[in-house]
Amino acid sequence: MNTIITTFQTVFSSYFSLLGWRDLVEIGALSTAFYYSALWLKKDRQKNLLPYFYGYVACILGCHFCELNTLTTFLFIFSPAVAMLFMLMHQQLLQRNLVTLKNITIPSNPNCPDWLASIMKATLKMLSENKDIILLIEHTDAMNPFLQLSESFEAPITDGLISLLFHKLYTPSHMCWLTSTGIVRGINVSFKASWHPSAYQTKTAWIDDAVAYTAKTDALIIFANAQLHNYAVAHSGSIKHDLSMEQAHQLIRKLINYQIPLPKKGLSHGVSSIKKYAQPSP
Repeated sequence: MNTIITTFQTVFSSYFSLLGWRDLVEIGALSTAFYYSALWLKKDRQKNLLPYFYGYVACILGCHFCELNTLTTFLFIFSPAVAMLFMLMHQQLLQRNLVTLKNITIPSNPNCPDWLASIMKATLKMLSENKDIILLIEHTDAMNPFLQLSESFEAPITDGLISLLFHKLYTPSHMCWLTSTGIVRGINVSFKASWHPSAYQTKTAWIDDAVAYTAKTDALIIFANAQLHNYAVAHSGSIKHDLSMEQAHQLIRKLINYQIPLPKKGLSHGVSSIKKYAQPSP
């Protein structure tokens, strides 16, 4: 065993001794580009192109080691076209990444700093009025290509806006489209390709679409059942049923990595700011 280890050490040391600092820089740059390209392709759950990327690279290496010079040259020349095809097929993910790079921040609303708690309270009020509600929470994967809208919005969630949408404009057989950053994007939303394209006429009709679309994206679909007064949360192709409002709230927070805004912490427990009433003695 020691002989084998010594042999490998000798081979690797002799190989790396031939490399200069320029070679190490080039290897590091190419390795970094390869890694982040594969990581970018892996993030897109809609079109799994990562195996094709690995296959293309394997073909180039195979042709090179087999000394198939014509094929190697052709694959290298054609590689920019392949990269462009990958970018076109991942245009939604690329747009979201470019928007993220701009560091766009949404101003927090002082009336509703904890938008998720506001949403859950609004759904509880809907249940008390014997009305079902289905929420689609978009996380990092773009849902716009899959949806058709009757009314579209792009507004931060506030108590007043949610009350207006849920109680005045929302139709229980459709979905309300939100984002994990606290934005309302649409009301009375439905999927373009659906087992029930017009509306969800029964309390279980939403399940097929929820399983299919949460399996290919990281979105969440929440169903609040007015008859049983419980919640169901769909994520990653599976559904958790018979949840209380608090259980559904905690699960959603965990799945979208939701953090309660700092101004909200402590206030819900009756902790207020300390005022100094005593005057300092002279």
